[in-house]
Amino acid sequence: MNRIVLVVLAVFCDLAGFGMAFPDIALRLRGYGLSQSIAGLILASYFVAQFIVSPHWGRLSDRIGRRPVAVTCTAISALSMIVYAFSRSFEWILASRILAGVAAANISVVQAYFADVSSPEQRTAAMGKIGAAVSAGLIGGPAIGGFLATNGSPLLLGLVAGGLSTLGALFLWFGLPSAPKVSEAEEERPKGRFLDFRLLKDVPRLPGLFALAVLSWFSLACLEGTFVPLLNQMFDWPKEFFGVAFDARKVGGAAFGYESLIAVILQVFLVPRLAAKKSGRTFLFVGYTLMGIGLVLTPYAPEIWILFLFSTVYAFGQSIANPTINATVSHIVPDHRQGEVFGLMQGARSLGFWIGPLLGGFLFDLRPSYPYLLAGLVCMAAAIGVSVIVGRHAHRSSA
Repeated sequence: MNRIVLVVLAVFCDLAGFGMAFPDIALRLRGYGLSQSIAGLILASYFVAQFIVSPHWGRLSDRIGRRPVAVTCTAISALSMIVYAFSRSFEWILASRILAGVAAANISVVQAYFADVSSPEQRTAAMGKIGAAVSAGLIGGPAIGGFLATNGSPLLLGLVAGGLSTLGALFLWFGLPSAPKVSEAEEERPKGRFLDFRLLKDVPRLPGLFALAVLSWFSLACLEGTFVPLLNQMFDWPKEFFGVAFDARKVGGAAFGYESLIAVILQVFLVPRLAAKKSGRTFLFVGYTLMGIGLVLTPYAPEIWILFLFSTVYAFGQSIANPTINATVSHIVPDHRQGEVFGLMQGARSLGFWIGPLLGGFLFDLRPSYPYLLAGLVCMAAAIGVSVIVGRHAHRSSA
C-alpha cells in the first residue's frame, strides 16, 4: 500500500480513537461530583501538556527521524485510552488526559513528514490531506464513542479507542521511512529548554504566522461549550421534526459533524486545485474572512437551515486557512527544523484551545452573541493582518 495512504489512515485511526471520549468524558467527570471549573481544568490539562511537549517531540523527530517519534506518540495515545477505560476516579481520568496531550505531537510529526516529501507547490494540498484525515476522525470518533457509551460502557469505549490508536501506530511503522541522517546544522544546535521557542527568534517572519495560528484556533475554541446553550436560546428546544424529537445537543452535534464533513470534502477535492492557482496570502485572506463572516452571523440565524448555511461559510474558510498556514510556515523554515516548527504550531493550537473556552464562557454569560462576535472579529483582523505578515513570496530561512 502507498506510504501516504498508510500515514493518512494512521491519522484517521488515532483521531477517531481520541475523539471517542468526547461524548462521555464530561458526564463521567460530573458523576464524580466535580464542579464545572475543576472539570474544565482536567479537560484543559490536555492542552497544557500538548503546549509544553509538542515542540520537543518535533525537534526530536528532526534529529532521529519521523517514524520512531510518531509511532511512540501514537502508542502513548493508545495507552491514554486504556487508562481511560480502567479509570475509577477523576485522578485517573486526569492522567489519561495528560498522556493524550503528551501524545498529540504525532500529528505535527506527520505534518513534518508531508513537508519532507512534498514540493513547495504541493505543500498546501499535502497539509489538506492531513486536515481531512483529522476531520474525518473527529466525525467518526464521537459517533462511535457516543454509541459505545450509551450501549456499552466506558471500559468498552476506552478499549476500542485504544485499539484504533494501536492500529494507527502500526500504520505509521509501515508507512513512515526509517530515520534520516542528522544534518550538520542540527548537530551544532544547542539542546532544547523546558519551554523552547527559540525558533520564533531564529526565523523573523515566524512570530507573526504563529500569532495568526493562535488567533485562528482561539476563535474556534472561544465557542467551545457555548454552542448548545446558544441553540437553546435561539430556537427554544426541544422540538419535533417528522415524528422525531430533537434537542439542542443533537442539533449541535450534527452541526459540528456537518462542518467536519464539509472540511473533509473541501480539503480532499477543492483545496489541491485552488492551491495550484492562488498564492498563500490570498488563500489565508479569503479563509480568515469567511471564518469571520460565518462566526459573526451565527447568533443571528433566524432558522436552522440558515444556521447550517453560516456553518458552511465558516467550514469553507477553515478548510482553506488551516492547511495554508501550515504550508506557509513550512516554506520559511529550513528543512532540518520542519519537525520543530510543526511542533510549535501544534503548541499554537493548544494555546488557543486553552485560553478560548475560558473567555468564551465569560462572554456568553454577559450576552450569548458576544463570543461569536469576538471570534468573528478576531478572524477578520487576522485576514487584514495577512497582508502585513505574509509577504508576496515566501523565502526559506537559513536558521
